[in-house]
Amino acid sequence: MLIGGGGFIGRALTQQFLNSGNTLTTWCTASDVSNAPDNIHIVNDFLERSAHEQDALLKEVDVVFYLASNTTPSTGATDLAHEIEINLLPFSRYLTALIRQPDLRLIYLSSGGSIYDPANPLPATENAALCAQSCYATGKIAMETFLTNAYRHRPTDLMILRPSNIYGPGQPYKISFGFIRSALQCIREGREITLWGDGQAVRDYLFIDDFTTFCHLALSLEWPDTIYNIGSGKGSSLIDICDVVESVTGQSLVRAHSPETTPAVRHNILNVSRVHHDFSWQAQVTLAQGIAKTWEWLRSR
Repeated sequence: MLIGGGGFIGRALTQQFLNSGNTLTTWCTASDVSNAPDNIHIVNDFLERSAHEQDALLKEVDVVFYLASNTTPSTGATDLAHEIEINLLPFSRYLTALIRQPDLRLIYLSSGGSIYDPANPLPATENAALCAQSCYATGKIAMETFLTNAYRHRPTDLMILRPSNIYGPGQPYKISFGFIRSALQCIREGREITLWGDGQAVRDYLFIDDFTTFCHLALSLEWPDTIYNIGSGKGSSLIDICDVVESVTGQSLVRAHSPETTPAVRHNILNVSRVHHDFSWQAQVTLAQGIAKTWEWLRSR
């Protein structure tokens, strides 16, 4: 079951699971999934159902992926009340239903790019100190805390994923979110891209297919630990990304610089040794390959 199955990551996971012969129940608005095949059951009123109806639906589910999030690090930077109302409150109601199911396993999508203390040595391990520099990050840390408490007596039924910046085909264009997607959009429209600050902010980028491959792998295995960083383990600056985009597309990307106006983690690279040790997983798609595949998809639209 995917909670938040209509977004970029949810759609990619849906395709991955369907290609592997899984049957899915996805919670999203009906408009988020068009022409759904017979083995996708769309539920858009789960929280309005009675506890008995919720339990009956969840009884048929082995694993739940909680992907739902209605804010981003930029849109959820400063409005705490909005973060609580739009993300934390629905999450708490879902969690109440999920923990009633004794045999259900839960995979929660947190954030590896926004919750680590910038003072940590890099690459950041799962045990590194956390520090919320936005309301979005505050919400993610709070939800992790609620989850680890709720599953404290059955920790092997919970997995918290802290992914880096996921990108790839299918990602919608949003202002101030998804730098690779934004850079390619600028190339397509022949306009400049704005780099916040000096362009030297470093991020860990992960191609969507590498992420969905791991999620499918995790379905059939035991979970030795609870929290896993999921990333490439490599850092690239905004300027690096622009250079690769130019190389892939064969076009120049005009760059403008703007002062940094919102709290941001300047450097973030994830240590992925734990997930490699426990699952023998590592990212396979290079940055240039991933950007090329994303550009090919964008041009075909």
